[in-house]
Amino acid sequence: QSAPTMARICVSMAALAVIAVAPSAEAFAPSMLVSARGAAPVSLSSIGRNSLTVHARAPLVSPHLSLRKRTAPQNLGLEMNFVKEGVLRGVACLPYILPMMDSLAYGRFLFQKVPLLAVIFMKPLQPFIDAAQAFPMLSFVAFLGLFLFVVRNKKVPRFIRFNTMQALLLEILLIFPQILTSGNMGGLIPFVFTEFVSNMTFYAIASIVGYSCFSNIIGELPCKIPVISTAVFQQIGGGAGFDN
Repeated sequence: QSAPTMARICVSMAALAVIAVAPSAEAFAPSMLVSARGAAPVSLSSIGRNSLTVHARAPLVSPHLSLRKRTAPQNLGLEMNFVKEGVLRGVACLPYILPMMDSLAYGRFLFQKVPLLAVIFMKPLQPFIDAAQAFPMLSFVAFLGLFLFVVRNKKVPRFIRFNTMQALLLEILLIFPQILTSGNMGGLIPFVFTEFVSNMTFYAIASIVGYSCFSNIIGELPCKIPVISTAVFQQIGGGAGFDN
């Protein structure tokens, strides 16, 4: 049991190193502003006055003539926007599978007392648990892939990038209770304290994941988590809006 625990700690430390080494979004702001402001302004003196007069004397198009534009039906547009918005909200909830799956180990005491909780939380995540047990490095590969190709990808909607980064931070925070509860620190920590830390960790992760998924479903950005949401904004930049 100690070998998987040490492997998880090593994976979490490597993930923390990736976050620490990666520059924040604010680091790119000054360079982009300088490059944007450094462009030479366009001068009107380079344009000949004769060309301006020629364009000014050009005949105007008759107001009675209009081009016929093809537009999609309004109902179809509403349906497409509704489907797109629904997919966006659903995809934003998927990254939370990673911290929720790793937090199940901290709920073992609760699951023993209330077996119904094990059915509620473990049954939906069982395929992911089996995959993680078959490939021990799968969690780290998923963490690295989400950080590099989702969080750092400006083409991905900011709504998804925010939720992904928040889920990855929850995954990193799990390293601290994992160190405290791994083998009771050689018997130095009482069993009562280990059970308390495990239960509180599971409650905290389950509450944050539940709040984030509920906010995504109703179309709100889950940015009201103290400290964590602030750290997410430092990574992706911006405020509490949805726009990039």
